[in-house]
Amino acid sequence: MGTIHLCAEQTLVNGSTGDPVLYVDYVDSDNALLFDAGDNAALSMERLADLRAVFITHHHVDHFIGLDRIVRANIDSDKVLSIFGPPHTIQKVYDRIRSYEYQFFPIQKIVLDLVEIEPHQLTRARIECTKRFPPPQPVSEPRTGRTIFSAPGLTVEAVAVDHTVPCLAYALVEAPAYHVKSTAIADGALRPGPWIREVAQRLAASPIDDGSVTIQGLKIPLQQVAQQYFHRAEGGRLAYVTDTVWSDTVQSDLIEFCRGANRLYCDCFYAEAQANSALKHKHMTTQTVAELAIRAKVRELILMHFSGRYRGRYEKLVDEVRGRFPHVSAQWA
Repeated sequence: MGTIHLCAEQTLVNGSTGDPVLYVDYVDSDNALLFDAGDNAALSMERLADLRAVFITHHHVDHFIGLDRIVRANIDSDKVLSIFGPPHTIQKVYDRIRSYEYQFFPIQKIVLDLVEIEPHQLTRARIECTKRFPPPQPVSEPRTGRTIFSAPGLTVEAVAVDHTVPCLAYALVEAPAYHVKSTAIADGALRPGPWIREVAQRLAASPIDDGSVTIQGLKIPLQQVAQQYFHRAEGGRLAYVTDTVWSDTVQSDLIEFCRGANRLYCDCFYAEAQANSALKHKHMTTQTVAELAIRAKVRELILMHFSGRYRGRYEKLVDEVRGRFPHVSAQWA
């Protein structure tokens, strides 16, 4: 298979057996991404405070219950946190926010940008702590294309899937760019900071930049920093698909959405023997997951959201998928 060319650190917070929560981070400040807001107790408050955007697939409790910790970790921040989700996300997030009492200290400057995603429109609203979280005033706009979020070097796309309630799948698309080596940061003498973005931008503008950069009060040749701490990535695609049934309604859209993904995190709630239950409750089975991976030509498949009925037999699900698609694995929290 070769290397999976994705530069983000990826943490499937609860492994393949718990609530689906994917934490994606680039070594920098306030730029992490979170796919789903289920149980996130395994993430420190510091890591949640690093979030820039949260992407909620749907509002079932195992995908939404962790919102409280996200708010708590960021309430004292002076930042904008974007929260994306299907219809009714604005009101549901606001209801959760307003269910608590706040002392409204001056340091509490968090702004929440809320975005509801529908096939042909986006509805936005902003609620601000400094204004004491007044009721949101949603404004809708036409939606063009699949991209719903952009940041330097990456975009996030969304598409509707077929579940028992409105539900979305997401894809993170990395552009070709210079990225910091997380292992080098962990092992090296330099601490994360604004210099990471500066170096990445300067290398993107000129890979042979022979100037210097000031880090922690020291002036260091930029090429020395680049050689030790950075590498160039050609870009890649990460797809996150959970709680959907392999129906005629979404098959072609899902295949196209996941096509060529370097890594696909995918719902695998049922074994093939429980295909009728999968159809009733609108989840994927081992065989439909494999079918998606094959037809979309993904490079690596990571299974998640196993049903608790298979406790002690989870490897059976992995083996069923591996029988058709060899580049598959599960993760154990």
